[in-house]
Amino acid sequence: MNKELNSKKWEDAAAKMRACHLSLLNPNDAKVADWKEAFNTFVRAIKEERSFDPAFAPEFNELDQATGNTYGFYDIMEEYFDFLEEKGAWSDVITSCEEMISLFKWEHKLPSQYMFRKGNALEKSHQLKEAEAFGEYWLAHYPQDLYAAASNVFLKAAIGKVDEAKAITEKYLRDDLVCNEESDSFFMAAYRLFELTDDINAKQRIEKKITEYQELMNK
Repeated sequence: MNKELNSKKWEDAAAKMRACHLSLLNPNDAKVADWKEAFNTFVRAIKEERSFDPAFAPEFNELDQATGNTYGFYDIMEEYFDFLEEKGAWSDVITSCEEMISLFKWEHKLPSQYMFRKGNALEKSHQLKEAEAFGEYWLAHYPQDLYAAASNVFLKAAIGKVDEAKAITEKYLRDDLVCNEESDSFFMAAYRLFELTDDINAKQRIEKKITEYQELMNK
């Protein structure tokens, strides 16, 4: 543990997260309430640390170093949100994403994955108007974010606004756009759109790029 830390909650948060991580080995032991408590303790630790040092870890990608490279918070957050989604705990996904987005400045890296998860959770919980409004807000404020484009294409295609989904796809689907870690969600959204519209040629072009990326990742 980093000796310069002031909050007493770090070890508590780490212990709860570790227990939740281990609970995944037996699905019957893993509970949403336990994961949510671990997450809340993690948030309280950050806020308490900032009460001592307002400049503490303003960016999420600075948090591990600021805590002595002890905890691996990025990976545990991935597990947390994946678990919530697997359990269909959509309201918890929404509130936790909002907490993560508000907790850091996100000046060096966009909170794309938490925005994407929130939009998906709104859709899954049948809050379609809210999901559409959130997606449009996201794309307007971060127009270069392909996750935002993907989220909007997925949603608008799902609710029958195919022309709007096409317009977004055509705007972002440049010939030189390569399928990679940052763009794969957009390619999947475009593939889904072309499936719905029976655009076989466009679907095959998208599928080729997705396959090339998957083959590269499997090497």
